[in-house]
Order: sequence, then C-alpha cells, then structure tokens
Amino acid sequence: MKIIRKTKELKNLLDSISNSSWSIGLVLTMGNIHEGHLSLIREAKNNNKFVITSIFINPTQFNNNDDYNLYPKTLDQDILKLKSSNCDLLYLPSVDEIYPNGLIKERSILKYRNILCDVSRPGHFDGVTTVVNTFFNLIKPKNSYFGEKDFQQMKLIDEMVRIKKLNINIIPCSSVRDKNGMSLSSRNSNFSLDQSEIFEKLGKKILLLVESLKQKNLKVNFNEFKKELSKININKIDYLEIRDENSLEITNNFNNARLFIAIYIDNTRIIDNFKLY
Repeated sequence: MKIIRKTKELKNLLDSISNSSWSIGLVLTMGNIHEGHLSLIREAKNNNKFVITSIFINPTQFNNNDDYNLYPKTLDQDILKLKSSNCDLLYLPSVDEIYPNGLIKERSILKYRNILCDVSRPGHFDGVTTVVNTFFNLIKPKNSYFGEKDFQQMKLIDEMVRIKKLNINIIPCSSVRDKNGMSLSSRNSNFSLDQSEIFEKLGKKILLLVESLKQKNLKVNFNEFKKELSKININKIDYLEIRDENSLEITNNFNNARLFIAIYIDNTRIIDNFKLY
C-alpha cells in the first residue's frame, strides 16, 4: 500500500492511472478504522481496479473545537489495518493541503436539511459536502462507498453529486453492526466500562423496538420508550423518528421507512438507523 500526503504527488499518480482503463474506488474516512470501514474497502476492491482510502479529520464539520480535538486518532493501527485490507493507496493530507485558502465551507445542498442531524449540528453538513466535493474533484473516482449508518449524510452527498453533475456513483453499503445490534462507530472506541454497559443495554432495547415496529405495531409509544432509556442513564435524545428513506419525510407507512435515532451516552453522540421493512 502506497501512502501519499501531498496533493501534487497524488495528482501525478492519478494522471498515470487516467491513461489506463482502471476504475478508481474511493472510501473516505476520518480514521480510527474499524470493521465498518474495512467492509467498504472490500466492496470497493470487488468492483474497482484501484482503491484509494483517505484519512482526514475534517475541521469544518465539527461544531466545537473540543469535539474536533478529542476525535480518536489511531494512525499506526489504521495503517496496519488498511495494509491487511489490500487497499492500494492511503491519502493522508494535512488541513493546509485540503484548505489552502483557509477553513471555508459552502452551503450548496438545501435538500434533506432542517431535519435530523442538521437541526442539532448546524453547519455540519456544509463542512461534509465541502470536503467531499474537494476529494471528488481531486480524485475523480468512478465509485465512492458510504456506510448507511450516516444515512442523511449519504443522501446529501448523493444530491450534491446530482446537482454538480459529477460522474461518480455513490454506493450505499449496509452498516456493520456490533453484537448488540448497533452500528460500529469510531466514536465508541473511547467508551469507559460503564458507558460500554449502557451501549449494550441501548442496543437491546432498540432492537426490541425495531422488531415491534416491523410487526406494524402502530401502538408503540415513543414517550414510554424514552422513559425506558432514562432507566439506563440515557437522558438526552436528539431525535427518535420514523422517516421515509427516499424523501426523509416523517411517515406512518413502514414499507419504505427507517427508524432514525440520535442519543447521547454522557458526551458521546450516537446515531443509527434501522430498516422497518
């Protein structure tokens, strides 16, 4: 696996690849690589000649500096995992490489906004779409792979590709889940023992809720469920909603719906979604 840190060096390599018939698959990450990321790379390897993975902790998508500074950094372990995954190239740029003119972000995508994570994290998706657009314009992959855990983000990126007429396929990939049923997340790696126990209990309760909803049980009381969560010391809930997975609008029709949830375990924000069909 080759490691490149400079944009100019990456462009030179990509120029040589562009003269071939190789298709490029791209997996964007912020590091702290786990099985969810590795599953995206495997999917990319199955469908592309050359796979690029990036590790870049993007400052413009964080709402406060503490969250940015505390984001898990495990570069040595990440490199070992990526090498074992047969990733072809790791792009590891600095902030100055990606933002040579300062930390500027663009608000270009208005669809799927003012709901879910966009409400509690204002400006977050502007930072996401700005940096993803930068990577797309630089690398010009044929396919880019995204986990469905960050479902709203994936929808916004797909919309960005459509609006900007980028010739890139956005490939959604099913979440890789922990043994308790929750999606794997880099943020969970900092859990204390007590927080891990809460996370385990959370997963079990949510899976019971999802199974009830799959049975078309319209009598499910979300207020009662929130009380159940408070019993395991989860007292801050950003949202617990059923939405159509295409429009992301609130729905009572479960045939094309997902349960979307965002909660806090102490100061760690956990998001997930579950198919109800």
